[in-house]
Amino acid sequence: MRATLSRRARRVAVGGTAFVALATLAAACDYGPDGDPESLAVVGSDTTQDVMGAILASYEADTVYNDDTNIPGDDRDDLFNVLSVQPTPLTVTADEHCGDVTYHTPPGAGEVIAPNGSTAGRDALKNSPGCIDIARSSSGPRAVGTGAGQDPESFQYFAYALDAVGWSSASTAAPANLTLAQLRGIYNCTFTNWNQVGGADQAIERYYAQPGSGTRAFFQSDVLGFDPFLFSSPSCPLPIDAQENQGLTIAANGDQQSAIMPYSGANFIAMSNGVIPDQRAGQTIRNLDGQNITFNTGTSLVPNTPAASGNPAAPVQEANVRLVDSTPAYVGVRFVFNVADSASPSYNSALRYVGFDNVDSGSTSPLCSGGKASIVTSYGFGPLDGTIGPRNLAGSVCRLY
Repeated sequence: MRATLSRRARRVAVGGTAFVALATLAAACDYGPDGDPESLAVVGSDTTQDVMGAILASYEADTVYNDDTNIPGDDRDDLFNVLSVQPTPLTVTADEHCGDVTYHTPPGAGEVIAPNGSTAGRDALKNSPGCIDIARSSSGPRAVGTGAGQDPESFQYFAYALDAVGWSSASTAAPANLTLAQLRGIYNCTFTNWNQVGGADQAIERYYAQPGSGTRAFFQSDVLGFDPFLFSSPSCPLPIDAQENQGLTIAANGDQQSAIMPYSGANFIAMSNGVIPDQRAGQTIRNLDGQNITFNTGTSLVPNTPAASGNPAAPVQEANVRLVDSTPAYVGVRFVFNVADSASPSYNSALRYVGFDNVDSGSTSPLCSGGKASIVTSYGFGPLDGTIGPRNLAGSVCRLY
């Protein structure tokens, strides 16, 4: 049974993420209390850890939706946002499905290393049912199967926002624009100096997001179309792995004039707005095929996809996102996801916070009914609309894959 946590002070266990005020719930068809108090662990993507930390904090603060006073007994869930690199120990308290687990990077005695990145988060959800309840992912569904790097058939991906991955550099030698062919040419060692792609004379150093990163997987599959680690030469060393969406490693290595790396537009915007710590270290996102990532009223992300009207900041529709074989107007546009496992003992509770029942007018979580839109946009991500379609029959602002 669940460890007795009798009406303890309900701390906001979000791994250091700042508290965000409760957003007004927008839909009348939200899930009701389920009578099953649980501790839910959310792990995985670095790109979405801060926005999800804020969303979970708002749920923790909600004494109506996540209730322990108006319902007999204690129906309150405890929500834990485990950072991809968890600098201080965070203990996910026991419930009926799992004992206490303490996450820490690096782990000490009796501790577990935090899953770092989308791949590690999804693998943890697959391998630790009931202990890991939701995986953050900035890349889409993997092949279904039982092997390494594959998803079980029971995985459900709930897309809840838009991001876009561009290329960034702090170099004064780098050009303001690269064509997609030039970007690919840099990462396959066709071009090894900025002066070969319109910049000044300076050797190029390729940086890449750490193994297990969803940004790494997305950039490789949807932007480059190949694994850059397969290409190297005496004049083009292997790419250097660095924690995604930061320029600190590049600066520490003294490579600011030479380095190029992929970067999340939403994270870049959140850093520029001071919503999350600024780790850019001089990085700027440059144009790709003459387009860039633009702002929506100065705060959230609208990837630049020119519409027929000629508006260069026209909102991105679902058709602009490549998940299988479509070609987006801006190649780096992507969904970000929360992943739940329908075979998990905590599946129903996970849906209450990050998913919805994909039936006509079905129940939706506050996140998927639009009640957290202000948090989504404040962290730089582009919100989705509630257009009815096969991916959101409930009228949700999420998509189910």
